Amino acid sequence: MSLAQYRADINARRIIGGPSDKLMCISPLKHTWAREMWRVMAMNTWFPAEVDMARDVKAYKTLNPKEKRAYDMALAFLSNLDGIQFNNLVFNIGEHITSPEVSMCISRQAYEEANHVDSYATLIEAVTDEPLEIYTLFKRDAVLGEKNEFIIKQSEILGKEFSPRNFALAVIANIILEGVYFYSGFLVFYCLSRDGKMHSSADMIRFIQRDELTHMQLFMHILRAMQQENPEVFDDTFWADVRALFRAAVGLESAWGKHLVQGGAFGLTDAIIEQYIQWLADSRLAMIGLAPEFGVKNPVPWVEDFSRINGEQANFFEGRVKSYAVGGSLDWE
Repeated sequence: MSLAQYRADINARRIIGGPSDKLMCISPLKHTWAREMWRVMAMNTWFPAEVDMARDVKAYKTLNPKEKRAYDMALAFLSNLDGIQFNNLVFNIGEHITSPEVSMCISRQAYEEANHVDSYATLIEAVTDEPLEIYTLFKRDAVLGEKNEFIIKQSEILGKEFSPRNFALAVIANIILEGVYFYSGFLVFYCLSRDGKMHSSADMIRFIQRDELTHMQLFMHILRAMQQENPEVFDDTFWADVRALFRAAVGLESAWGKHLVQGGAFGLTDAIIEQYIQWLADSRLAMIGLAPEFGVKNPVPWVEDFSRINGEQANFFEGRVKSYAVGGSLDWE
């Protein structure tokens, strides 16, 4: 194969359905943003052992029954969710991506999801003598069991019936997973830390949230690239289905958040939980260029600053790319 032909093959790369020689040549690039995403993810490397859990071992014993229940249940779902996402990336999403530079990012995300699984294990094993009580809560709590089942079914759609349209919907589902489904649980940890309890747990969650925001940004890039490469997918019916996915996610996550606080805890009410999740959904819809679905304000604005790592966490809530280029073609002579 001549260099000219190889350059043509690189220019022909696509997120899905493109040429793939399995050699992982990523320089030069077609999807130029992927290299930057890889570097950002690498710079964000951290390990659960960096968080000293000693103070939380003591603090956990001082939690009142309502606080302890919310902490345990939030941890139960979050530890389940990253396991679901790891398997989704490895066995569903990653299988169909044909751009090597994007595959690298997905593999890095899968590593980070595994790191999150280890992080939640670190939290669980620090505070309880019987980790399985938390890991297997979904078997005893119907609300959590139904939520897990719904998310797993969403991830399985792609494996059962692959198409560019279904892949694009899977990308949307990943944006929702990274940008909506974690946040009732995150809120519990931040409320406890704000009230002077479980500070180390909140520190661990800050690291995890920074990763999740980066993952959401990665899937935003993938979505925009697909809009250029598979424009036929993105018709009015597709966007109607997107809104339906968001509405279902808001209903599910709001119900879970209300289940966590049981009508009121940490200064949170059912109304605050629902409005917060609706606001998150509207923020994500804005990122993909859609009008808001709910039109609400953030009822807990303090969380935005509280969740930052050393005040430096990128604020993706306000980020929206107005013009987007998937990468320049290679034209060398």
